[in-house]
Amino acid sequence: MAVLVVVAGGLAAATKASAATVSEEAESFARERGITVAEAERRLGWQVTAPDLLERLPVELGERFGGVWIDGQDGDRIKVGVLAADPATAATVNRTAAALGLGGAYDLVVVARSAASLDRSMDRLGPEIARVNTGARDGLAGGVRPDLNAVWLGVPAEPSADQLALVDQARRDLGAGLVVGTAPGGVHALACNGAHCDPPLRGGIRITHTGAGCTGGFLAKSKVDSELYQVTAGHCGENRTGNWSTKFADGSSHVIGKVHHWEYNGDGDAAIVSIVNEAGWSPAPRVRVSWGAFTTQNDLYGIAADKLSVMGQRVCTTGAKQFMSWCGFVLLTNVSMDYDGPTVHHLAWTNLCAVPGDSGAPIYSMHNAFGILVAGADDDCITLYQEIRRAETLLNVNVLHT
Repeated sequence: MAVLVVVAGGLAAATKASAATVSEEAESFARERGITVAEAERRLGWQVTAPDLLERLPVELGERFGGVWIDGQDGDRIKVGVLAADPATAATVNRTAAALGLGGAYDLVVVARSAASLDRSMDRLGPEIARVNTGARDGLAGGVRPDLNAVWLGVPAEPSADQLALVDQARRDLGAGLVVGTAPGGVHALACNGAHCDPPLRGGIRITHTGAGCTGGFLAKSKVDSELYQVTAGHCGENRTGNWSTKFADGSSHVIGKVHHWEYNGDGDAAIVSIVNEAGWSPAPRVRVSWGAFTTQNDLYGIAADKLSVMGQRVCTTGAKQFMSWCGFVLLTNVSMDYDGPTVHHLAWTNLCAVPGDSGAPIYSMHNAFGILVAGADDDCITLYQEIRRAETLLNVNVLHT
């Protein structure tokens, strides 16, 4: 059992997020949590900072770092895992949190295993999960649970002998560093029908190709030249050589371009579509946010940054097939999952709702890009997304920012 050490007293946190950034989403979050809008604003302010903490602390602490997560059962406070709460470690975390404007809205949790060691264990397991999933009825799944300081394996309802053998081997190898749960059944890629907008070209719109329909995600620029692209799911672009198109609001069809690069394998699930008429399209770092139970309609929702994903974080998505946007929470990171093809690694698992046709949809929150929707379960609000930083590396692009 991890020991909780409160480092800085008080719940007040002075964040660097602007009031406009947080306020836009505070009302729906307040309804979700049953709290005041003011309290929702404060908690969302912490969530703006959590990915930056996740990015900086591994550099500052190395193997002393045990992960970052958001605890929805404890007022959405940020938890920072450390291998020991010695004065030097506590001072480093406190200094980093203060530099980010987090204030006292975090707690240190003493854990047994470093975040890096959990990721290494998951990286070793990933190829083995892919191996035992080959030919199996349903896939074995895996990911990292920083809140449990463990690697998680999800076993399907009818596991194969090879899948069970791998779980047993993982138990022997990882001991208390492994937790076993149930994998969702019927997880499929969400390619297939939606939403259309006049320029500027933005995320959250329906894009089509002969025999396929997906969702256009964030706009991005090449790291080596000035070429602009629209990001979508890799399985949407797999072996499709013709043009992708979308429609203006009047229903007229217009070409976006061809797939420039796609990845749908163990490394990830992401693709970029070339934009053949940049002047006409005026590509913009925007997302079409439709009305939803947890969102306010905003056809020009700006993307100001791209960030790492933190367990417990609130994220939203706008798929082209859905008539409404959805919001939910990150449940698992560094996930390996099989969905109608190769076992894909480095995903995030959420309780967002999605339907076929939503593949490629942008995953966003508080004007930050977090990923690209790639798969979902048949009956439940269980979805997977390719983390955006991973997609940027695979595709050699940077997401456009306002």
